[in-house]
Amino acid sequence: MTPLISVIIPIYNVENYLARCLDSVVNQTYANLEIILVNDGTPDGSVAIAEAYQEKDRRIKLIHQENAGLSEARNTGVAAATGDYIAFLDSDDWLELDAYEYLLQLLIAHDADVSIGGIRRTERVVSETSSGNQVEVLTQKEYAQRYFKIGSQEIHYYVWNKLYRRDVVVDVKQPKGLYAEDVPSTFMYILNTSKVVISDKVVYNYFVNLDGLSAKFSNHHFDVLKGWDMVVAQAGQSGDLDYQNWAIFNRKRANFALLTELALSENYSHVMVGNATIVEELAKAIRKDCLTLLKGPMPLNRKPLVLAFALNYRFTAGALNKLLQLKRKG
Repeated sequence: MTPLISVIIPIYNVENYLARCLDSVVNQTYANLEIILVNDGTPDGSVAIAEAYQEKDRRIKLIHQENAGLSEARNTGVAAATGDYIAFLDSDDWLELDAYEYLLQLLIAHDADVSIGGIRRTERVVSETSSGNQVEVLTQKEYAQRYFKIGSQEIHYYVWNKLYRRDVVVDVKQPKGLYAEDVPSTFMYILNTSKVVISDKVVYNYFVNLDGLSAKFSNHHFDVLKGWDMVVAQAGQSGDLDYQNWAIFNRKRANFALLTELALSENYSHVMVGNATIVEELAKAIRKDCLTLLKGPMPLNRKPLVLAFALNYRFTAGALNKLLQLKRKG
């Protein structure tokens, strides 16, 4: 029997992008799909677009809920999914037309729990194709090393460029109301796997909105620390000492990453005024963890900045931000 893939697509304020996303799903070369659209209380015209597609394609299920955020919309979709395999797709992104056929072939051929494809970051649909030159099969721990950036600086937090066996996902609840929901969710999925297969063939197009692109920092960005706190707790419960150590190091690295993002933001001065206490706590944490970060698995070019932040965050970040503002002006 042909396996069924459940594709979960949350919908919120995407009327300008939803048709492109849905076209890429309904036209997949692998046709046995259950397409679950979760209307997360969107106030725009997205629902009308979803209903029009539903009328033309019986594979589409449209679920309505009050606005609860991306994680809860995904949780609603997982609860409704009946597929043998589950995939997530954000509604402003789109797939290569052979994405699920390829990911399913990979997963079955290698008897894996999760298959992962390459990502293209783009502001428009492009016609170039990716042949996929490299396929790797990893154990849970080998993939966890990638997730924790041990020996690699690739980002593996995303939930959406992947195809999962059903049992990897169904018992995991993505954390409600968290801006960095992919960080703890992906680690929980990893703990449910034994084998992961990765290909560099592009299957997923991540939309970069150049019109709306902004270097502004918001309070939501602090959620990444909560996300890593959850990972530290999950790693502790796993009983794996490597996971515990890697999680603790990444939690410390998250402090540095967040302070760097703040220093590079357009609204640095405003954020510093409104969040002086938490910024000072993070700066203290950098001073305390400086040697750990310098000795740990971080890119060499980041380590001078770690040292500068530890010596004087406000001076270093302020000077860096002023240089960037001058560069932006001219």
